[in-house]
Amino acid sequence: MKIKNLSHKARKDFKILIPNYQEFLGDKLPHLAPTSLNLYTRALSFISIINNCNDKSILDTCIYLVKKILTDNNLKCIVGNSTVSGNNKNIRLSSFKNLVEIFKDDINNNISSLAYNTTLSMLGKVGGNIRKKIANEKNNEDKVQPKHNWVDLLELNNVYLKKYLHIKNQYIKTNEVPDYVFLRDCLVSNLYLNNTFTLNNSEFNVILRNEYKSLYLHIGDEMPTSNQKNYFWIKLNSTDHKIIINKNKTTGGISRSSGGLIGHTHITPQKNQKIFPLSENIVEMILLIKQIFNERPDKPFIKCNNRELNYTSSTWVKMLQRVFKTIDFKLSANAIRKIYQKNIDCLNYTKKDISLIYHMNDLSRDIPSPVNNPSNTQDIE
Repeated sequence: MKIKNLSHKARKDFKILIPNYQEFLGDKLPHLAPTSLNLYTRALSFISIINNCNDKSILDTCIYLVKKILTDNNLKCIVGNSTVSGNNKNIRLSSFKNLVEIFKDDINNNISSLAYNTTLSMLGKVGGNIRKKIANEKNNEDKVQPKHNWVDLLELNNVYLKKYLHIKNQYIKTNEVPDYVFLRDCLVSNLYLNNTFTLNNSEFNVILRNEYKSLYLHIGDEMPTSNQKNYFWIKLNSTDHKIIINKNKTTGGISRSSGGLIGHTHITPQKNQKIFPLSENIVEMILLIKQIFNERPDKPFIKCNNRELNYTSSTWVKMLQRVFKTIDFKLSANAIRKIYQKNIDCLNYTKKDISLIYHMNDLSRDIPSPVNNPSNTQDIE
């Protein structure tokens, strides 16, 4: 069952529960990244609704569900039926596991320590199987060669750049206000395809995921003081401009690793901040947009067509598909990153170089080993 399939009353109750869970999880798990907090909040609210727990307290809901899991000897009350996607099942299990861990003492006192450990074990086993299935599906996807190559994408970006230069020159000559949507699309295309750094006299790209939608603009020589936002940092007396990421899927939250017992995990804080280069050509576009449209610094810089709303994850995906529709109507940030990664010839670089290239694309996967190249023997420091 999906939220849209709930009854009118259930959808209304779902909306009422969301701020309750959001406040509770934000207080109990302050390390959660905003994206994770939002996902867990919605998942737990939905689980409460489908189990008729909307009138119960969060503690009573947790106790009730633990008892139901142990009585039924399955997790259907959490993950739903076979029509629920693996990713949604994984989110529901992770969110409920957080709830169980928060109420460990209450479960031990109201039921038993055996109930707590058994529930965690079941969550761990089922969650492990689901994540393994998701990983296998992703590996199969990774084996599929992209339809397009990096040259195709660069040619498209050159089309954007040619039109951008014409529009910029027209604005300088006539002060005619250009189309915001085109300038925004051109900026987005260049962020994915033309934000470069130099390594051993070769240029490489910085390609993030969808974080660009959340970047605020900060202009000044001092680093932004907030550690809760992501930024375009444009310096006044230097060309060493940066993208600062304080919150995304790999930053500012936690990662989990398996503990000694099945279902028990170790929580490790992620790196608090990541910094990436920002090319001068992109800075020029950003400053032109700021000058023409006087963009406010208290909202993310890149906005929807009406310039009133900021992008959500879903609207950003749709915008990307339109920006790159002449290449592929369904092109995504991950697809662009995959195409670029396949463009890098690992045989020509040391493992240290490859490590830096992967770091600049916020990749945590294993570094490809250079083979059949005697010069590539340098270890990563």
